[in-house]
Amino acid sequence: MNSKASIERRFERLRPEQIRILREPFPLAFLPLGAVEWHGPQNPIGLDGLKAHGICLRVAERTGGLVFPPLYYGAPPTTRFTDGDDYHPAFAEAYGVPEENFLPERFAFPRPVEQWEVYTRLLDETLRMIARFGFEAIFALAGHYPMSELNYICQAFEREQGIPVLLTKESLIPGSGDHAGQWETSLMLGIEPDLVDEKAFPPAGQPNPPACGGKPVSEVTRELAESNLSATIEALIAEVSKLMDRRTECQCRVETYRELRLRSSRCRP
Repeated sequence: MNSKASIERRFERLRPEQIRILREPFPLAFLPLGAVEWHGPQNPIGLDGLKAHGICLRVAERTGGLVFPPLYYGAPPTTRFTDGDDYHPAFAEAYGVPEENFLPERFAFPRPVEQWEVYTRLLDETLRMIARFGFEAIFALAGHYPMSELNYICQAFEREQGIPVLLTKESLIPGSGDHAGQWETSLMLGIEPDLVDEKAFPPAGQPNPPACGGKPVSEVTRELAESNLSATIEALIAEVSKLMDRRTECQCRVETYRELRLRSSRCRP
C-alpha cells in the first residue's frame, strides 16, 4: 500500500502546522461538490458529495494534496440544477412527506435563476477561501454532474488569481456516468459499502428502482464496484498531473495582465 494512504488528508481535521507541512510539497486542494437528492432506496441521499469526497481522498492518497469538506447544495428543483424536476410517488412515500413537497413551485426561489446565482457566489467564495491557505491549484470534482457546467466561475477565478482550477466529473471513462444506476451505485459501494443497502437492489432482470437511470442496478457486485472505482481514480490522477503542470503558465499570465493594467493606469491623464 502507498505510504501516503495512512496520512490524514481531510483538511478540516488538520491543525495549522499539519496543513503547512502537507501543503508545501504538493500544494493542491481538492474540492468535492454535491447535491442532496434522491438516489434510489439503495443509496444515501448525499451520494453525490460522498462519492466526490471519497474519490478525492483516494486520489490525494496517490498524488498528495488535501481534501476540503464536500460543498453540498440542496435547493428546490426549479431549474434542474440541484435535482431533477421529474417526480415519482416513491419519493414522498419513502421520506414520509406530502407529495406536494415535490412540486417544482413548492419552496421555490422567487426567480429560478436565483438558484444559480446563489450557488455561483458560494463556489466563488469557496475558491477564494481555499486560496488564502496557500494552495497553488484547485481540483473541483462535481459529484452532481450539472455543477460541472459552472466552469466559467472557475475560469474567471483562475484568470484573476493565477491559480489553475479544474472543475470536472468523475465520469471520464467511456460508458460511465448515470443517476443512481449501476455506475453511481457501484462507486458508492466501493467507497462506503456500509451506506449501500444491497438488499434494496432489484432482482435480476427487473427494472431499476424509481428515478434510477443507467445500466441495471441488479448487476452491481463488489467486484464491479472495485473495478469502476479503480478505473475512475486512475483517470483522475492523470487530470491532476495536467492541472499541476499549468501552475507556471497561469501565474505568468496573470502577472502579465497586472503589468498591462498598471501601464494603462499610468498612461491615463
